[in-house]
Amino acid sequence: MTNPTDSELFETWRGRSAPLLPLLHAFHERDGYLSEAALRAVAAELRIPIADLFGTVTFYHHFSRERDGRARPRVCVGPICAGRGATVLLAELEGAEAMPCPGRCDDPIPVLQGDRVLCGTSAGELEERPSPLPPVPPDGTEECVFAHIRTPERASIAGYGASGGYRGLAAAREDRPEAVLDRIDASGLAGRGGAGFPTGRKWRAVAEASGDPKSIVCNADEGEPGCFKDRALMDYDPHAIIEGMLIAGYATGAARGFIYLRYEYPETLRILESALDEARDAGWIGPEAFGPDRPFELEVRRGAGAYICGEETSLLNSLEGKHPFPRNRPPFPVTHGYEDLPTAVNNVETLASVPPILVNGADWYRDLGMGEHAGTKVISLSGDIARPGNYEVPMGLPLRALLDDWAGGGAGGREIQAVTMAGLSGGFLAGDDLDVTLDEPTIRSKGSFLGAGGIMAFDASRDMVDVARAAMEFFAEESCGKCFPCRIGTQRLTERLDGGGPAELREWIDEVNDLGRTMKETSACGLGQAAPLITESLLRYFPDAVTRHVAG
Repeated sequence: MTNPTDSELFETWRGRSAPLLPLLHAFHERDGYLSEAALRAVAAELRIPIADLFGTVTFYHHFSRERDGRARPRVCVGPICAGRGATVLLAELEGAEAMPCPGRCDDPIPVLQGDRVLCGTSAGELEERPSPLPPVPPDGTEECVFAHIRTPERASIAGYGASGGYRGLAAAREDRPEAVLDRIDASGLAGRGGAGFPTGRKWRAVAEASGDPKSIVCNADEGEPGCFKDRALMDYDPHAIIEGMLIAGYATGAARGFIYLRYEYPETLRILESALDEARDAGWIGPEAFGPDRPFELEVRRGAGAYICGEETSLLNSLEGKHPFPRNRPPFPVTHGYEDLPTAVNNVETLASVPPILVNGADWYRDLGMGEHAGTKVISLSGDIARPGNYEVPMGLPLRALLDDWAGGGAGGREIQAVTMAGLSGGFLAGDDLDVTLDEPTIRSKGSFLGAGGIMAFDASRDMVDVARAAMEFFAEESCGKCFPCRIGTQRLTERLDGGGPAELREWIDEVNDLGRTMKETSACGLGQAAPLITESLLRYFPDAVTRHVAG
């Protein structure tokens, strides 16, 4: 089969919405890199200034500008893999490059090569492996999104339908959109991607906003180190996300949807595209998805590797083919989202929660939580833990119960000295604060937050200052550069954790605190506002380690 010509690639996307990213991927796959000739052809076709296009392309990690660069191995050097020998593996593989955490902390060390993900801790044992299935919860704990994920063939439309799939959408279509919104409101479902905004309220705002076509966007970028729950859901239960998006489209009056998938999940891309084909063939997606003259179209758009695209407005800019800076808010995406039209942006886990809520009822979902907390939360647990993996826990479960009873405690029986919350963004919890319950209000009272639900455990053998330095280095690398408090602040905090800064302890602490306070108060988005939690929590829980670090 001959490779498509430039003209054929352009013709495929001519007239379609926001074609830049798909075109760049098409050239990247055809040629193995993005040549200057290809970029100039794209710039001319889309009438983009060549300097702007170069700036956008080089912003992303995985668009290679060197011949055959797409085929070179990229090795994860994230917090978990760094502790498993990632630098050694990086040196073993010829031509290998380092990459930030690609969401495989439950099966280290991942190596991305072309459209393959290989896992192993040495060059000789690298192999393709499917995503690990979530462990079965103890004591018969009831699940929502993982209830059927272990069912064989669940990823196919036949398997999905055999275990109750598309019943929620069928029930929604027999009712008024307003009634669907009421049920989501009553369930207490809130965003499971980190922000925790009530899902029903977001959908209602889109439904009431003026402007068409409205859109549903699934944020499947999952770039937070230590988070890998969405990958499991998409790999084993893709139709649940599709059904959730269709229900959202029906309830809001949207006519189109996009799944924005992170680049580092090539196997997931194939699974999602196959599931979309099945749903389209079955009539769930298409010109009469919600009845005569009520269309809903849905497609996957692939990112190219940029942590900031997990922020919803950066994601929307990326989806539109713009430079993926965060947008100023207000206005908010519910009124001015994709193409400046009403848009609901929801996380994978949030959307997968919707079909079972419609099938089992709002009260059922609320009662899955503990005490006053509604529903469940999937926690991605990794690091120095006996049984890493994804755990769907009741909201309000004690953290120590998850660590010790569900996941078997520290690896090798060693004591856990600290965990990170919200991937890296929530900083550390340690000491008596490991007695928190897994709910947003309780964790925020400790100066952290639950966020997307990534938790990394570190035992007493780990140097927490070094862990903090690596975390801040990640934030410095991933800062989009739009606002200087984040751009400069993350660099300065990295330097302080790398041995720089004042030699006197009090002066060092004052400077670090001042940098963090300025970043939290003036940064444009959550990256700059969250990064200082790393140094704040390091000072709170490990003052002796900081003293030794400053003393040299």
